[in-house]
Amino acid sequence: MHKLDQHTKFKSKDDIQYIVGTNVRKMCKDKKINLMEFAEEIDISYEYLRHIVSIGGQKSLSFYSMYKIAKILGVGMDELCEGIFDDDKKLYNNYKV
Repeated sequence: MHKLDQHTKFKSKDDIQYIVGTNVRKMCKDKKINLMEFAEEIDISYEYLRHIVSIGGQKSLSFYSMYKIAKILGVGMDELCEGIFDDDKKLYNNYKV
């Protein structure tokens, strides 16, 4: 067993959905992007997008949808995920191969 395996604690799916949804909502707001038009561009329903960016991140995104969102927003996928690994930095910094 790797040293990392003994200490790995994963965030919940809800936590990750919340973080990604919050990041997407903030980026859209900062760029003054209309969510209805944005949903059309990424080929998902407005209702679904609304659930993604709502407080609480009630819906998850496919990897492909995240790619399209990042591409349209002009950001990297890592920026959509910003904050997911914040509490894990200490663990990864201590991991030795």
